[in-house]
Amino acid sequence: MNALVRRCVARAGLPCIWRGKCYSSGNEPAESNRVTPMLRHLMYKIKSTGPITVAEYMKEVLTNPAKGYYVHQDMLGEKGDFITSPEISQIFGELLGVWFVSEWIASGKSPAFQLVELGPGRGTLTADILRVFSQLGSVLKTCDISIHLVEVSQKLSEIQALTLTEEKVPLERDAESLVYMKGVTKSGIPISWYRDLKDVPEGYSLYLAHEFFDVLPVHKFQRTPHGWREVFVDVDPQASDKLSVMKEGNMWKYVPMLGLSSRNCPSALHQL
Repeated sequence: MNALVRRCVARAGLPCIWRGKCYSSGNEPAESNRVTPMLRHLMYKIKSTGPITVAEYMKEVLTNPAKGYYVHQDMLGEKGDFITSPEISQIFGELLGVWFVSEWIASGKSPAFQLVELGPGRGTLTADILRVFSQLGSVLKTCDISIHLVEVSQKLSEIQALTLTEEKVPLERDAESLVYMKGVTKSGIPISWYRDLKDVPEGYSLYLAHEFFDVLPVHKFQRTPHGWREVFVDVDPQASDKLSVMKEGNMWKYVPMLGLSSRNCPSALHQL
């Protein structure tokens, strides 16, 4: 599991170091354990419906509407938990902007195209790309461009709106709509926000997903003498205020035929 998810996991109570604070490793005295709201939610969920998959665990920790890591905070930048390349230099985004224009030309100069970004962070990368679009306005003048951002975080969507629009034109907001926010960028390009990729309108589109796929929820499997078994997260039987990965002998999900080989699946259960 990558470094970012390990950071997120710490807040749910599994072993990890979070910005210098040690969360449960299983060796501390009981009185030092911290039961966070997310951990409490996960424990209630597991006790109500049974052990959950690693994918479900990741989904809850990252995007739970109430306490998910990404939902209500700005975790990027110097004061956050990590920094991505667009926050360091505009060169990366500007090069992508040139590449997008080149691809548009090579594909026949469609009269319209949608720039779709998944997980836009603070909107910095899209802002750098749009700067190039403005500089190449003479090339793109016959093209109807629109921006479509797929974002589940209320906090980050507000930051993106400030970065990309400065709200010079009032944003339209509708929490119940598939397009929960829309407006116009600083350069006059229509921009819309969605919670799900499937809600983005069909059309000629160029997609951008920077440091996005590495945090998507994944299922985890272990090869055992009895066949492939899916790994589940459960309440620790030795400590009711902790979560743990279920041991091989207790795994109750058996997957006899997956078409997987030992080359692309772990042969042993690794610590999360």
